[in-house]
Amino acid sequence: MSLFLRFKKDYFNYLISIILPAFITSISVPVFKHLLGADGYGNFSIYFNAALLCTAITTGWITHSIYRFYPTSNNKRLFAKMALSIATFTQLVCFLPILFFIWYQKNDLILGGLICIAIYNISIQFLYMAISQSSFLSKKTIYSETIRSVSYIIIAVVLISITPSHYLPILFFAVIVSYFLSIYYLQWQTKKYFATQTEVAPNELNFKLLINKFYKYGAPLSLWFVFAYLLSYIDKILILDNLGPMVQGNYQAIFDLLSKGITVIITPVLISMFPLLTEAYEKGEVIAIKNLLKKIILIEILGFLVVAIGYWWFGAFLLFKLLDVPNNFTFKLTGLIIIAGTFIWQIALVMHKKYELNLRSRFLLGRIILAFIAQILFYMIFRKSDSILLYPTGFLLSAVVYFFLVSITHIQGFFKPYFFKKSSR
Repeated sequence: MSLFLRFKKDYFNYLISIILPAFITSISVPVFKHLLGADGYGNFSIYFNAALLCTAITTGWITHSIYRFYPTSNNKRLFAKMALSIATFTQLVCFLPILFFIWYQKNDLILGGLICIAIYNISIQFLYMAISQSSFLSKKTIYSETIRSVSYIIIAVVLISITPSHYLPILFFAVIVSYFLSIYYLQWQTKKYFATQTEVAPNELNFKLLINKFYKYGAPLSLWFVFAYLLSYIDKILILDNLGPMVQGNYQAIFDLLSKGITVIITPVLISMFPLLTEAYEKGEVIAIKNLLKKIILIEILGFLVVAIGYWWFGAFLLFKLLDVPNNFTFKLTGLIIIAGTFIWQIALVMHKKYELNLRSRFLLGRIILAFIAQILFYMIFRKSDSILLYPTGFLLSAVVYFFLVSITHIQGFFKPYFFKKSSR
């Protein structure tokens, strides 16, 4: 079976696994916005995105190392066990500092504890997802993500309806339970998978050497994720400070349904693509890799045109009606800019896979930092503007800069076989 056919098979499985919970989540956005108000919804989004940022810092380096090294491991059971042990140790080290920081900042020990537990559960679920995806258990993620999203919505809506004044602890409690249920299911499925695999001598892997290998490759990518989150997070903070919670809540709702909705559709591309690329890269199937990426980029460009035209023609009206957002030209243009920035960002993520395969994670970290600096400088230059358009434009600029930095010097090489020649590192 060709790489593209294998990619399509896994992509549609991952797409279903993401679309179904995403559909449920898209329904929850207006529900929570109506229950909590624009300011309450925006407030929770700030906290939850901060939790995801902590997850990226503490676990991103392990998750990316799993994607890169698991497919070539001879003892996958032992590899997964060691990766989970590394993650658990990291979370225990970071638990108290994060707890005390939140307690000091917000004077709320219960909320701090719930956020720390949520970070732990999210991190472990991410690792199990990476193991499942690298094992090509794409169908299992459908059930896992459905369990997570459905349980989260049910618990959150029921408890908020009872005690709406305590919405932050309630929402994080719902996050904890939903991710725990997802972890339990994935753990069960991966155990069944490993039971079918041929055992290999357990001394194939060394724990300390594996940590060093993970750290060398994954630590720059963990920091990369921090800046990647900041690219789509800093605008929300600045809007909250400069334009107030009502505007921030409306902007957050638009961003969540557009950018996160598009990301939901495209994320299965990256999930299904990278294990295949890693396997093909180790086998030296350069031409197959090149052809696969060219097709994916073309599909994403066509997807952008379809989404942008559909949004401008009729989608904006329906979106604003659903979210109870003022239907004016400024918000409509805001949404279009968010769509453009999201697609450019996703195409850039496809382009930068070359550097992940070549283990050049430090190179990628440097480029994402430059993109973030460009975004901050843009906000500083136009800081006196009171237009909301400033903020999605900054997000679009950062996406364009990152795309330029990871692709411009290699566009010609991208169409040549030696583009994916193994690094000498």
